[in-house]
Amino acid sequence: MPIFELTLEKTYYGKGFFNVKVGFDPFVRQTEGPVELRLGRTGVVVQGKIDRRANQNGTARIMGGAKLRDWFQANFRQGDTVNIDLRSLDAIRIG
Repeated sequence: MPIFELTLEKTYYGKGFFNVKVGFDPFVRQTEGPVELRLGRTGVVVQGKIDRRANQNGTARIMGGAKLRDWFQANFRQGDTVNIDLRSLDAIRIG
């Protein structure tokens, strides 16, 4: 199942993005562009972006900006873990 645990390190927690772990990258669309981020149990939708140029190895970076950052900070503490569900190429469920 394409679900992994993401540790909310300082950069992820403070900036509203995260990198997809190498072993889970095949479950993320291979093209850059918009992706729907569904946050928490309520499924609040935030428009995110897949960036494949940010990491030297070409793995996906998921950009959620201020809305993702604010949601992380309202629901977790730095260092907590959150589940990332990659079952859909068009939407990523977080939490």
